[in-house]
Amino acid sequence: MGIPLEKGDFVLSPDRRINDRLRLRFDAAMNMLQPLLGDPGAHNGAAFYRAMTRLQSAHPDLSSAEIEALVTSVVRAYQSRASNSL
Repeated sequence: MGIPLEKGDFVLSPDRRINDRLRLRFDAAMNMLQPLLGDPGAHNGAAFYRAMTRLQSAHPDLSSAEIEALVTSVVRAYQSRASNSL
């Protein structure tokens, strides 16, 4: 995806994803959180809290903001997969 300059012309935008630490842990987080967040119908505050607690225990080097971003990414991935399977 790019930024339109003139009709038909595009310039590639730079990659906005800058946190490689989270990218490297995403697949492991998907597997770890599948029992808690795999069913989009079960997404509630308690499930999110348990997910963040589980990730914080597994990755104590991540900040609370990074944990929250990782859980949010996992939730979005599960929601996207659920909507694509309809």
